[in-house]
Amino acid sequence: MRYRIKHSGPRQLHIDLAWQRLSDQEADVLYYALLEQEEVESVRVFARTGQAVLRTYAPVSEKTLRFLDRLDLHDPENIRQLPQVSARATNEYYKEKIIMKAVVRYLKKLLLPAPIRAVWTIANGSPYILHGLRDLAQKNFSAEIVHASAILASLLTGDFSTASSIIFLTDVGEILEEWTFKRSVDNLAQSLALNVSRVWKVAGDQTVQVPIGQIQDGDCIEVSIGSMIPLDGVVVSGEALVNQAALTGESIPVEKRPDSTVFAGTVVEEGALVIQVHGISGETRYDRIVRMIEESESMSSVTQSRAEKVVSSLIPYTFGTAVLTGLLTRNVTKAASVLMVDFSCAIEVAMPIAVLSAMREASRHQITVKGGKFLELISEADTVVFDKTGTLTYATPVVEQIVTMEGRDENDMLSLAACLEEHFPHSLANAVVKASKDRGLRHTEIHSKPTYIVAHGIVSTLDGQRVVLGSYHFVLEDENAFVSPEDWAKVEQMPLQYSRLYMAIGGRLAAVIGIADPIKAETAGVIAALRQNGIRHIVMMTGDSEKTAAAIASEAGIDEYYSEVLPEDKARYVQQERDKGRKVIMIGDGINDSPALSAADVGIAMKEGADIAREIADITLSGRELEQLITLKQMSHKLMSRMNSTARFGIAFNAAILVAGIAGLVVPGTAALLHNASTIGLCLENMTNLLPERNTTPYLQTEGQTIPAIGSRMPELVQEG
Repeated sequence: MRYRIKHSGPRQLHIDLAWQRLSDQEADVLYYALLEQEEVESVRVFARTGQAVLRTYAPVSEKTLRFLDRLDLHDPENIRQLPQVSARATNEYYKEKIIMKAVVRYLKKLLLPAPIRAVWTIANGSPYILHGLRDLAQKNFSAEIVHASAILASLLTGDFSTASSIIFLTDVGEILEEWTFKRSVDNLAQSLALNVSRVWKVAGDQTVQVPIGQIQDGDCIEVSIGSMIPLDGVVVSGEALVNQAALTGESIPVEKRPDSTVFAGTVVEEGALVIQVHGISGETRYDRIVRMIEESESMSSVTQSRAEKVVSSLIPYTFGTAVLTGLLTRNVTKAASVLMVDFSCAIEVAMPIAVLSAMREASRHQITVKGGKFLELISEADTVVFDKTGTLTYATPVVEQIVTMEGRDENDMLSLAACLEEHFPHSLANAVVKASKDRGLRHTEIHSKPTYIVAHGIVSTLDGQRVVLGSYHFVLEDENAFVSPEDWAKVEQMPLQYSRLYMAIGGRLAAVIGIADPIKAETAGVIAALRQNGIRHIVMMTGDSEKTAAAIASEAGIDEYYSEVLPEDKARYVQQERDKGRKVIMIGDGINDSPALSAADVGIAMKEGADIAREIADITLSGRELEQLITLKQMSHKLMSRMNSTARFGIAFNAAILVAGIAGLVVPGTAALLHNASTIGLCLENMTNLLPERNTTPYLQTEGQTIPAIGSRMPELVQEG
């Protein structure tokens, strides 16, 4: 890329691309490509003048300059990496819309004679009046009736200047509100967009794992139980029940057969599918997320809904006050000033923005929240139920020991186990796959198609023999696998703290894999902090043995725990707690946690867990540290406080405008200005972070040092006006 350096400081570089104005696409490529560089802290792109300013964490290095030399703004790969919606383009659209409104108003006053301006004002005010009359006829006492009445009163008294000012300020206010809401939705939608890196591609008779970027239109991919469908397509073979709640709101999984259409972001609950991919270049997942956010009732909190009912009930009184003021004072201007008061605006605009902003801020903490009501429920929660594996313990357990039977080779058994487990990722499965890779073992799909049995394990066949991999209960009791006393003696010598995966081939125990799953270092502190933040009842439930469960619970500081439980046991317990009147949070990461996650008031899943758990959960913790729970709890408390203060201020300030209008202290135009200014001010305030800035950047701990996590910086892209 050709450029020249206009200015270079210790940690700042100002470059000029020395050609005409940048297009939207070119500006976005430059911005996002630079922001991906590790040493770059922030980027500003001035599209009109073809310039950019970047700030760095350290003095600008030769590496950054070489990157600029190589950067191609028209490279298809760089273009493909762009987000589906550009914040810069959105900002430019609304900014120019406001500028054009102001320019047209100024030119109209400057160039048009008064009679034509009057006709123009009547034409512009007519849609407001018609809208208000329509709502009045339908007995829908909306804010539009109040605005229409103010405009109509000004027109009937011949005060065209006031009517024009009301229309202009109302239009600008609506644009600003729409702009603010759009930015909040876009930020949130970006945080909810899919982030799938690898998929299973069907290549002839084999299934191979490849980067999702290699998939083309017409390719076939395989998606098995518990996994998310990463791309839109049509089912070629297989049958499955697919959870589409995130897109359609359907609570019941939908059956999918050959020729059925499936959508990215949905999850296979049962069965498996081979899908022919369609529409790679026209992926509309982002648009569906935006629609879900805008239409979903879960985006609104109960507090917001209550406030909306209160302010809606005030609208008839505002209208009545205006009529009474006009009759008593014989002053239409005072009555019109009263009519400019809209108690609902702060509630209907500023409060949703507070919710969306909180959800966006949560995403900066690597927390994905699917609805504002869940943040409110978090603030009210008094009970937390934890799954153990991958939640209280590290999400990346390690294979520590492999005990083989009947002289079998240890590496062969590990390779076979990894070959089965990689189809159904969860924390223990990931440990087995990683151990196989660490040993440099390569495996081919020599077994038949594996099947996952919830809360038990995996079933397949190898050379005509049945292969089972899972828990002691599944392999040795349900499957009744044979093991000699000599081999069992070796199993009994394994440390008690190891979680164990049992594998049998042809009805005979073949290997036992011991996996260490140590408790997370921060667990005990998080449990104590939860109690300090209002959680009175903390429970751990696990399918592990009594000894393992007791050891983990003791170390974590949890008094109540249950071991060797089944998925339905967890869900039943959660429902029982809710029946007692408790607000319950369930935290888990596996396929077997899904029923309990659905049963809880708020289900929270860990990112490293199964796709179905993340899909069903209301909130996903994308980081690895449990401190996110404390952040979530604190954020929910502050959001409720902000929403309550927004409602109080909005009602109080507009009441003051109403009184000032009755007293004749403000004219309609001023009342409209004050009303819109207060609403925009509340919107801007509600877009700020709930927690201090120092807490909003994820941090990594590395050998005693704390450094900002790569990818955590999200500065705004601005364009020169």
